[in-house]
Amino acid sequence: MRPEAVCLSSGGLDSTVAAAKAVHEGFEIHLIHIQYGQKAERKEKRAVQEIGRSLGAAEVKFVRTNLFCDLTPLTTAEAPIPTGDEVDIESPKSTPSTWVYCRNLVFGSMAAAYAEAMGAECVFVGFNAEEGRSYPDNRPEFVARFNSLLEKSVASFSRPPRIEAPLVDLLKPDIVKLGSELGAPMELTWSCYREGEVHCGECEACQHRRHGFLEAGVVDPTEYR
Repeated sequence: MRPEAVCLSSGGLDSTVAAAKAVHEGFEIHLIHIQYGQKAERKEKRAVQEIGRSLGAAEVKFVRTNLFCDLTPLTTAEAPIPTGDEVDIESPKSTPSTWVYCRNLVFGSMAAAYAEAMGAECVFVGFNAEEGRSYPDNRPEFVARFNSLLEKSVASFSRPPRIEAPLVDLLKPDIVKLGSELGAPMELTWSCYREGEVHCGECEACQHRRHGFLEAGVVDPTEYR
């Protein structure tokens, strides 16, 4: 019987490569996707469903929360998403306006609760060094402290799940290379902050994605506007 892992899945590149890593390590995976009012919600949900089928997930679970609605440009209908020169992916000096307040803390807790309930060993996440430059909840220190907290957060009859962040020291080109090596279904992923029929190619997430494939020397399967 294979060990079980919960995979926190956004439908994007990083979480998909992390989930593929879990499969490669022999885990039976259960994907969990949080719908928090994001503009790309419909595209992300479809991507997660297809990724789950491709990776042979035992379950794909969708959880909705309204906590973040209208708190950030990603969840506010009339708020513009920074694009083009408004985005700095090379040397970001501060956290961008697309920050979602304590998102990885909240989502990680939800995934950990699910993992504890089902007795899963760990929660795989797509936290990585490229996003860690501007998003503090993607850094190794965050993972270490979260795991310390989990040891004090479960019932006496439970074993605390651990957060596994296999990409935490990797930049986007390295993630793309790893995804290619693992056979991760990167062509099924959705990274764009917007909800169009194709990736906009201009928002922060799209720029990171383009850069990753280009620098990795891997053919980019993405259709951009």
